[in-house]
Amino acid sequence: MVLAAQLQSNNRLQESEQLLQQILQQQPQHPFALHLLGVIAHQCGKLQQAAELIQRAIAIKGDVALFHANLCEISRQLKQLEQAIAHGERAVALAPDLAMAHSNLGIAHFDRKDYDKAEACQHRALALTPSFAPSLNNLGSINRERKDHKVALEWYYKAAAANPNYLEPLNNLGALLLEEDRIPEASEALEKALKLNPNYAESICNMGGVHLALEQYSEALVKFRRALELRPEYLDAQLGLSKTLQASESPDEAEIEARRALDIDGNNPKAHALLGNILTEASRPEQAEAEFERALALDPSSEEAMQGLGHLCVENGELERAEELFRRALVLKPDNVAARIQLIQTAKVKPGDENFAALLELQQNGDKHSDNRKLSLHFALGKCYDDTKEYDKAFPNYLAGCKIKRARFAYDPDASARQFAELANIFSKDYIDRLRGNGNPSVLPIFVLGMPRSGTTLTEQIIASHPDVHGAGELPDLLRVVHRKTHPDTTSFPDNLRYLDRSTLCAWGDEYVAGLKERSPASKHITDKMPANFLAVPLIHLMLPNAKIIHVNRNPVDTCLSCFTRLFHRKQEHTYDLAELGRYYADYARLMDQWRKVLPPGAFLDIQYEDIVADQEGQARRLLEFCGLEWDAACLDFHKTKRQVRTASVTQVRQPIYSTSVERWRSYEKFLGPLLNQLGDLVPNRNAK
Repeated sequence: MVLAAQLQSNNRLQESEQLLQQILQQQPQHPFALHLLGVIAHQCGKLQQAAELIQRAIAIKGDVALFHANLCEISRQLKQLEQAIAHGERAVALAPDLAMAHSNLGIAHFDRKDYDKAEACQHRALALTPSFAPSLNNLGSINRERKDHKVALEWYYKAAAANPNYLEPLNNLGALLLEEDRIPEASEALEKALKLNPNYAESICNMGGVHLALEQYSEALVKFRRALELRPEYLDAQLGLSKTLQASESPDEAEIEARRALDIDGNNPKAHALLGNILTEASRPEQAEAEFERALALDPSSEEAMQGLGHLCVENGELERAEELFRRALVLKPDNVAARIQLIQTAKVKPGDENFAALLELQQNGDKHSDNRKLSLHFALGKCYDDTKEYDKAFPNYLAGCKIKRARFAYDPDASARQFAELANIFSKDYIDRLRGNGNPSVLPIFVLGMPRSGTTLTEQIIASHPDVHGAGELPDLLRVVHRKTHPDTTSFPDNLRYLDRSTLCAWGDEYVAGLKERSPASKHITDKMPANFLAVPLIHLMLPNAKIIHVNRNPVDTCLSCFTRLFHRKQEHTYDLAELGRYYADYARLMDQWRKVLPPGAFLDIQYEDIVADQEGQARRLLEFCGLEWDAACLDFHKTKRQVRTASVTQVRQPIYSTSVERWRSYEKFLGPLLNQLGDLVPNRNAK
């Protein structure tokens, strides 16, 4: 028995088990051999077998506290909490001076969410053994559940110091620091844990969370998938995998993985909230709302569900309900920065605004914040100062936020310029004329395109307010199609477009129209407002010859300023540096000029944002006439149209037209030198005041 115990403690489990089996051949009722075999089974992940072996030991000799203490923990892991507590209480009755027994009983109470009893048990263990690391760690977890993260971190640090080789507090530190957005510290704790055990699934999963927070999606996917290899039913890793796929723009895969998370635990509020966010992005608002409501029914304090539902309400134009949800989130967690930022986005900020004041106070401790927190704060405060017309304070915040964001990706303006030039070269007038005459003849699609923040959302909302039109928003469908392989010699866009033929154009047109019909089968017309479709205007002309194409123009400097002062949800990598943004806009303007030259007159309609502001009805009539639609006065009340709007202009299109965005750039002119230099002759009336 002594030798078997030594082998077990040195992790030589197979050798220990062989000795124990020899003992049991001689003495089948040897309680200590049965117990140690149960411990080994537990170490091997065989929980049910472990419980049965230790129960046999207790049946033979029921007065050994260690047997009951270990069965308490194994029963807890089997989610047999009543049985766990019974054995835990028996253990402490038999050996009141056994710290481990008090600690294990405390964990069972913790799982029952009886945190006061759990805390009392851990303190009793520490009274016996002040440096008992499991109890120090468990007190951290109790305070984490109570949302007292500061105290939780103190206990986790104590546990890690008491036993530097104890994995659990290192992992818990990493997880909580990650939750607190303290990324470098989280990474340091998790790396220590993984150095001790490279196959520790919990720390691998949390390291995936670190990569996700840093927008390192490939690395995150590797970590979450590795954690799931080690623990196939690991809910947190499954959720992380789904979130990463969502962030890396693989929405269909993200939904599949989110539903797998619900297969693991159908009553997990985080899984329902995540699926709600994915369905929101997929423009399935009714299904999304049902998932958020399910999450809140399971956990009325779910931050993820409250904020997800609040954001969905903003997109649906239910701004009062959204505000109520964000305020409820703040009541539950007064330092909820995300909720405060959502609140200042829903309306104009006025001097003395409580959220503005709270964000200013947060910025006072700027050095303590992670880059993620700083990024959000800078853009939020920029918006607050812009609303209160304190432009000299607004722009430095935007600059600082853009600097953090720009450092995260390897955008190459030269590569972007080459792509624009290649597109212009491919779609010559001769090439277009040679391919014309096929495609899908549907009149269903209406494309609204142009630079982001140029007025495309407003234009679509006016058209989508017509009873014959369904506004589908920014669809990825066309850009996915145009990146397809068309020839064995090419794999990349836009080179693949050199090899188009009429049959390919027809097939792509059929596929695109079928996708539109799925979104709204009864609609006569459906809008696609993906701004970047401007790259493919000649392709639309060829594959959908009867589609309507509307190109929205806006003052170039106002457009670029509006991009620069917006933290986009994804992509738009050219918008976080003034010079790069100006260069991109100039390349875009040249490309649109090229399309005007190579396409027949009337192939697309140019409309000016400022003209819509100055003459809403006249421009609305012009838009409807171009689309072949009868006049309908509902298009003048576009802000009352009930539909999901998923763009950066989501709150603006819920208001009647206003003129304050026209010539907005004048307030920031002294900051815009690099942008204006790149725009050159595109800057309108540069010296006018």
